[in-house]
Order: sequence, then structure tokens, then C-alpha cells
Amino acid sequence: MENTCKSDCKIYKKLKLKSIEECPNHIKNTWTNDKGETLLTEDCAPIRTCMMFTELYNRVIGIQQAQEQLRNETTWVQVVAEVLGKNSGVDLAQFVEERQRLQNIKQIE
Repeated sequence: MENTCKSDCKIYKKLKLKSIEECPNHIKNTWTNDKGETLLTEDCAPIRTCMMFTELYNRVIGIQQAQEQLRNETTWVQVVAEVLGKNSGVDLAQFVEERQRLQNIKQIE
């Protein structure tokens, strides 16, 4: 993760601050990476917040797409199961319940 707080910031220049640390939007974050190293980032709060919202938004879109795909596959499996059950004369709902009951008996034993 790169620092988002830079000395060429417009707020920094407009307020004529002596150091970046004096900026009201300046925050320091300490975090640990996958290797166990402790890192320090200096961030501009509005910029980092926008970056985090973008990342979360993209994750939510991915989760939504995965959920829709799973729903579509589940619906397809149900349709195929009903067609197969009707063609073979087997009540699939009863078959599934019986299978679950037998599995529960095996777990108890």
C-alpha cells in the first residue's frame, strides 16, 4: 500500500503548512502484512476513504455476481431434477428426504 499523503497536495499548499503532519487530513496507519512486517502508511483521509469505498464496492459487485450465478445453477438443478423425477417415476423430494434420514442414522451410530 502506497502513501496517499504527498507534499504537493493542494490543501497542504493552500494552508502553507510547515510539515505534512500538520495537515488536518493527515493520518498514520500501522498495519501488518502477510510476511509479518509492521508497516506505516501516511494517508490523506479523504483519498484513502474513497479508495476503500471503491474496493468495497468492487467486492460487493463480485459477491452479488457469484450469488446470482449460484441461484441460476440451483434453479437449473431443480428443473433437471424435476424432469428426471417425472420421467423415471421417482419422487425426488421423497428420495432426498430418505437419503438425509439415512445419513443422520449413520452419524448417530
